[in-house]
Amino acid sequence: MSWPIPELTGIDWTHVAIEASAGVVGYVLLILCNPVARFFRDGLSIVNRHPRIWIWLAVLSCSYSIFQAMIAWRLGEFHLSLYDLVNWPAARAVDLNLAAQRCWLPALELLSGLFNQVVVSFPASGLAAILFLMNWGGAHFNLIAEARVRLGIWWMPVYLGVVICAFAAVAKPLFAISIHWLNQFFDGLFLLRVGAVLDWLSFQFEYLFGLVVQIYLILLAFVWIRGIKSDPERVFALALRRTPHVAKWAGLMLLISALFIHLPLLISYLWIGQFTDFTSAAVEYVDQTVRPLFAMVLIFFCSVQITLVLHNQTLQKGLQEHANLMRTSWYRILWFVIVAALHLYAVCWVGEAALACYPVMSVPNVLASLLVSFAKGVVAAWLLTSWVCLYRDTRRPRKEIRF
Repeated sequence: MSWPIPELTGIDWTHVAIEASAGVVGYVLLILCNPVARFFRDGLSIVNRHPRIWIWLAVLSCSYSIFQAMIAWRLGEFHLSLYDLVNWPAARAVDLNLAAQRCWLPALELLSGLFNQVVVSFPASGLAAILFLMNWGGAHFNLIAEARVRLGIWWMPVYLGVVICAFAAVAKPLFAISIHWLNQFFDGLFLLRVGAVLDWLSFQFEYLFGLVVQIYLILLAFVWIRGIKSDPERVFALALRRTPHVAKWAGLMLLISALFIHLPLLISYLWIGQFTDFTSAAVEYVDQTVRPLFAMVLIFFCSVQITLVLHNQTLQKGLQEHANLMRTSWYRILWFVIVAALHLYAVCWVGEAALACYPVMSVPNVLASLLVSFAKGVVAAWLLTSWVCLYRDTRRPRKEIRF
């Protein structure tokens, strides 16, 4: 039995203690003395009152890590036996600067997710798609009824698109698990192209499922703020009914991602056999340009989604109210973004360093991935509820939705 411990000799512990103490004092001053500190305290109270908020995010986040481990196990890259559990590979040195460079984009996307979709919905979206197609809890028929009211003549094509994407969401995890077996009968390039199309279609439903969960968590926080006593099941049913109110904004986000992220990748995969350099350039363009810009756009329009969720507004009116909110409360919103960004960056940085300690898909690496996913879910839940508290405080009293 062996759990190797990294070499700790040659470390100036006095210098480390001074730096750690300075960091702790600086963090305490930041979290207690910033202009929006009370909203972060309220966010902790909400998470404590409704633990299902962090449970939802933590479970969905961990399920993605577990699914990745399953895929690696199917491909023979991950081995799980008693020997692997008790005999870990030796820990290796970690380049903290490299970890800091790698974590800025995940942290930025997590920050933008607070205002759009912080939920990691895959592979749980496959189960959600099955339940949706089976009309679990009346979700299917309720969507039709709400879409006909909110979308007018566009409800039918939107509904058909959702159904097609739901079937793709069911097929995507099955395709991922069986791709090694399918490669015995089909060419690898063909499977890559099929997987890209399937991923694009499934992404639409994954986004919508994540949107429903995000709305549900926002409404749970709103229930605490308003002091309303309501069963979580009723709140979830309300979240399903409120989803079509965000349909135009969600459709705009999906259109942007389709045009600037998925379409370049689909084109590059179509030509990957002849123009491999073009595929590499497309992937680099998406990762280094589009994803950061898209995340910054979502941060800039931070209050549009929550306005549409909590108030019966059109998209145009929601954009106008966002402009008014930014004009009157930009200082507090800026401070919230700064404090939230620092927390998310710290979690991603520590997570990146922990994952780099051991070889990819080794037992300690998988365990570290689960812990990091859990930590991201809990921190994201806290920051999301804090954002709801801040938004509620920036709004003047007005007629709210009824349960």
